[in-house]
This record gives sequence, structure tokens and C-alpha cells, in this order.
Amino acid sequence: MVDTRDGIELLEKNQPRQERAKQTYEAILRAAAELLIEVGVERISTNMMAERAGVTVPALYRYFPNKYAVLYVLGARLMDRQNKVFQDWFLRYVEPENPHLLLNNITELLQQIYLETGGVTAGIQILQSLRAVAPLQDVRLKSHRMLAEQFYRTVAHLFDLPPDERIAARARVSIETGYSVVEMALEDDTVDRNAVLEEGAHMISLYWREVLPPVQR
Repeated sequence: MVDTRDGIELLEKNQPRQERAKQTYEAILRAAAELLIEVGVERISTNMMAERAGVTVPALYRYFPNKYAVLYVLGARLMDRQNKVFQDWFLRYVEPENPHLLLNNITELLQQIYLETGGVTAGIQILQSLRAVAPLQDVRLKSHRMLAEQFYRTVAHLFDLPPDERIAARARVSIETGYSVVEMALEDDTVDRNAVLEEGAHMISLYWREVLPPVQR
């Protein structure tokens, strides 16, 4: 199976099955993450990845057709981890008897995404790559579209709202805003990170409260 963006092949050539092959595969991904921090996405190359991982360039090409395919996997893994945080948050706070509970706990969601992303080697550099490099942008967009759709459908169900394109757009804007706030907290060490996350959550919560019905008592 081949997936391309702008004519660039992105999917791995092979999935490792033997333990030694898995170790090589993971070593390449670790090397790529480390190099993203050190040299950035523009300078990183498959030669550099192979040298850092302690493998030959042909060994790297056995699994990845180019550097973008390596970064694609790093991006997909990070999106999966962020999505897991989102799913856990839904399970914790979606309560039909108390629909506003979800909106009352957006700060926790942003804090958990911040911690999860910051706990990944080169987490912020991977996110920056997903925004800056055209072939990689679809990884982020697919993930955010999926979360926005889930957020929209959940809120519509909780508040018994009819299908509405503007509410769906509001969900997408909320997802993009939330992740932008997290990225700001991660990459700018001149700001109070807790304050940034709390203010971002407050802004998203107010954004929804102006269109949602009040709590019925």
C-alpha cells in the first residue's frame, strides 16, 4: 500500500516482524526524534538518521522510502497518544445527567495533552513539522477532523441539538484552538504555562456556553 502527498511516498515499505528488525525500526525512529531537536526538520536527512541509529542507509530504506515517511510515523504516533488523552477525557466527563460537566473540565484536557506531548521525545518539534511540512500536514488534519466530529456529535447529543453546520464548525475551531494553546505552552518558555492552559480552556468553554442551553435544574 502506498500513500502519497505531493508525490512523496509516506507509508513504510515493511513492518518489522522479527525482534531484531523491530529494534532497528525503533532505533531509526528514536534517532529521527533526537535529530529533530538538534538540527530541525529542514536539515534532517536519512543519512543522518541511519548514522545516529547505527544502521546502514540501505537498512533504513528497507523500512522507510524517505525521511518524510519516518517523520510521518512519529507524527501518527503522537496523534494517537493525544487522541487517547481525548478519549479518556470523554469517558470521564460525558454524563447525560450533567452535560456541562464536559465544558467544566476543559482545563484538565489541555493539561493532559500538554503533559503527554511534552513527555514524547521531540514532541513539540514533531508538531511543528506536521504544520510546516506539506507532505505531513494530513496526519494532523485527519486527527483533528476526527476529534472535532466526535466533539460535535457528543455535544449535540448531550444538549439535544439538531444537526447544524455552524455547531460543527465551532467544534473544529475549538479543537484547533485547544491544540494551538497547548503548542504555545510547550514552545514558549516566557509564558506561565498553567495560566495559558487555563485561559485557553476558559475561552473555549465560554465559546460554547453562548450557544448551548443552560443547565436545567
